[in-house]
Amino acid sequence: MTETPAVSVIIPTRNAAAWLARAIFSVGPMPEAEILVVDDGSIDSTAALLAEFAAHDPRLRVLAGAGKGPAAARNLGIAAARAPLVAFLDADDRWRLGKLAVQLAFHEAHPDVGFSFTDYHHITSEREDRGPCFAFWPRFARSVAGRESPFLLDAAPAALLAENVVGTSTVMARTELLRALGGFDEGMRQSEDWDLWLRLAARAPVGCLPEVLMDYTLHRAGNLSSQRAERLAAMRVIAERHGPAARRLDPGAPRACAARLLVAAAEAAAADGARLKAAWLQLAAALRQPSRRQWREAAAALLR
Repeated sequence: MTETPAVSVIIPTRNAAAWLARAIFSVGPMPEAEILVVDDGSIDSTAALLAEFAAHDPRLRVLAGAGKGPAAARNLGIAAARAPLVAFLDADDRWRLGKLAVQLAFHEAHPDVGFSFTDYHHITSEREDRGPCFAFWPRFARSVAGRESPFLLDAAPAALLAENVVGTSTVMARTELLRALGGFDEGMRQSEDWDLWLRLAARAPVGCLPEVLMDYTLHRAGNLSSQRAERLAAMRVIAERHGPAARRLDPGAPRACAARLLVAAAEAAAADGARLKAAWLQLAAALRQPSRRQWREAAAALLR
C-alpha cells in the first residue's frame, strides 16, 4: 500500500482469536482503509490467524505490543497510523455494514470535529441482543430523542461526563489531535477511554451519529472486588479531573456523574458481600439523579 489511507483501523487484541476474524471481516472491503492489529502478547492462535489474513489482505499490518494492556496497545496503533483519521475496533466487537463510510462522510463534512461516535447494541456472547446503548442513559436518551441524522453534540464535555455513552469501538478521531493529547493515559488501570473522550471534547467539537453501527460483545461480568475497586478509583479521578469544566457548561452534569459513582460504589460493595451498604448506595444514587432505571436498581438492591 503506497497511497495514504483515509482511515487507520486500530484493533488491539490479546488471546481473542475466537472473535478476531469476525472483527476484521466487519471492516469490510473498503480499499482506503488500513488495518493495524496490535497483538498484545497473545498465546492462543492469534499469530497464525493474523499471518493468514496479512497474506491475503495488503491493508493489514500486524504490530507487536508489549503486553501492557489495551491503552498502550491502542497508543502503539496511533503512533503507527498513516491516515488522518483513526477508528478504534476491539477484537471482540463487530461493526455493522457501512459504519466506516458513514463516519468518514461525516468527518469530511465537518473537518474541525475532534472525534465522532455512534450508537451501538449490547450483544451477549450467546448472541442475545440486550438493546442499544443510548437508550440506557436517561439524560442522553432525552437529548437524542427524535434525532436520526448525525449532529454536533452540544456542551460535549458536560454531556460525556454526565453519562459515559461513548463506546470505544464506535469512535473515529483525528490522528493529529490524538497524538497531541498523548493518546490514552496508560497510567490508568480502568476507564482510560472515557478520560480520553473528555480530553478530546475539551479541545474540539464532537460528532454524534445516532444510528446503531456497532455490536458490543457483553461478556459475563466478573465479581472480582479488586477490579471493581480499580474502576471506581478511576471514575473518581475522572470526575475530579473533568468536573470543573463540565460544571461551567452544565451544573447538572457533575451531579449525574456523582450518581454514577454511587452506583459503581454500590456494585463494588455488593461484590464484597456488603449488601446493605450496596442498597443504601443505590438509593443515594436514585435520590441524586432520579430516573426509572435508578429507582428500579435501588428497589432491587433493597429487596435482595
